[in-house]
Amino acid sequence: MSLLSKLNCILGWHEPLRRDVKWDGKQYRGTCRHCGTEIVRMARKTWRKAPSGM
Repeated sequence: MSLLSKLNCILGWHEPLRRDVKWDGKQYRGTCRHCGTEIVRMARKTWRKAPSGM
C-alpha cells in the first residue's frame, strides 16, 4: 500500500475492489482495496466506510 493510499483510507476516502462490489437493494457495497474496510457508495466515485450494524 502506498503512503497516499494509506493517508486516503485514514481520512475516510476509500477505493473499492471492483470485483467484490455488490448491489444490496439500496446501495452498492464492497471492500476497500487498500485497507479491507467494508465500504458503501455515496455517489459516483465516492466511497465511505459502511455504518456499523448494517
